[in-house]
Amino acid sequence: MPPLFWFGNMLVALFFAAAVWIWGAFSGGLDIEETCAARGQTYDHVYRQLNWQEPGRHFPLHNRCNADYDVVPFWVNPAVVLLVLLAATFAAFCLTQAITLRRERKQLPL
Repeated sequence: MPPLFWFGNMLVALFFAAAVWIWGAFSGGLDIEETCAARGQTYDHVYRQLNWQEPGRHFPLHNRCNADYDVVPFWVNPAVVLLVLLAATFAAFCLTQAITLRRERKQLPL
């Protein structure tokens, strides 16, 4: 396959990784108390005060109502990891193909 094929696949994988991350980051809505109430979960002020840094982290994504319930879907963090790994694999394939093509072109007589 040509390098542009792998490069395009890498961009698609990165796009979906970003889309999944955004989905997870904004899954709590603007008001976490309202989101928890809408999902039938109790909002634990004490838990949130003890774990104040958790919702602000970029990875892994968590935004918990209480110790038992996270409004970020369970599949978001593994999907982001897998898509980024897939993008890295595609980048490696792209570089390998580009290097191979360059070497082949240098060996061709003019």
